[in-house]
Amino acid sequence: MLPDAALPVATMQRFDADLKWTIRTVRSRRVPISNVALTLALDHGKLTLSPLNFAMARGNVSSDLLFDTRQRPSLVRYDIRLSPTPLGRLLAGWGVAEAGTTGTVKGRVQLTGRGDTIHDSLATSNGRMAFILPAGSLWTKNAQLAELDIGTFVQKMFEKELKEPVRINCGLIAFTVRGGVGAADPVLIDTSKNVVTGRGGFSFRNEGVDMAVRADAKTFSLFSGQSPVGITGTFAKPGIDPISGDLLARAGAGLGLAVVATPLAGVLAFVDVGDAKAAACGPVLAGARASAQRTVKGDKRDDVGRGTTAKAEDGRGNPGEAKAQRKKFLGIF
Repeated sequence: MLPDAALPVATMQRFDADLKWTIRTVRSRRVPISNVALTLALDHGKLTLSPLNFAMARGNVSSDLLFDTRQRPSLVRYDIRLSPTPLGRLLAGWGVAEAGTTGTVKGRVQLTGRGDTIHDSLATSNGRMAFILPAGSLWTKNAQLAELDIGTFVQKMFEKELKEPVRINCGLIAFTVRGGVGAADPVLIDTSKNVVTGRGGFSFRNEGVDMAVRADAKTFSLFSGQSPVGITGTFAKPGIDPISGDLLARAGAGLGLAVVATPLAGVLAFVDVGDAKAAACGPVLAGARASAQRTVKGDKRDDVGRGTTAKAEDGRGNPGEAKAQRKKFLGIF
């Protein structure tokens, strides 16, 4: 998905330019975009798109982009800011119902890399990406993994809709990016029923995604898988795998208990005792990194990512890369 067409470096260094564009509407299949305003300046090979603003799903995106071809390879900087945007409008193309959805999202992306293509600049980039979810609700029209809870998932599979919206207390989806590899730091969403956490990340280098997201119940629950849901594939073709190895192992244990004891005993393998610790929303809404996240009682959380990819965490990654990813994020909120 990332453009790999080379910047026309020789042409950019040959003349200067100062242009302004406005676009009323943009044809888009899923996300409504309008009122694009762009100011372009080219000075001896240094190209800035600042500001580049547009309306998206009743929210506003403001950005400042720099492509400096005077440095070799080109220095590229991205600073993109999303104002509070309604989730119902933003995600309507993915099965989220506007009626019953009151949640919003705001965010910021700050990345710096080098390369003469968009792909190369992102594949070498460092920085931070963070999206914040204040309190609100989320309602799906069809079978979507809104809370990533096995009980909810089964309900949606057969009934095709939720009985009531998912109540979000607060949420943060943030990544540190080092050398073009983004790692969850953290993915943490606190809902009325579950605490959703995520580990792993993505790569701008090969556009691959490798994450595990799980939801732990706050109260006692039967038939909760308590197992990660895999998010795999690529940017262009992501996939969701709700049946993880952990869940299959629990199913095997449940079957064994049912055979040697009673059918009721088999159910125990899927019982969630409801010990998930609710998140303190202060650090979440501040966009703080994983090490600053706390429970409502003030205890340090041990269930969120620490700026390392899943492979680095389980010992299969490059130790040097994992060490680099644990460096302090850029403070942007």
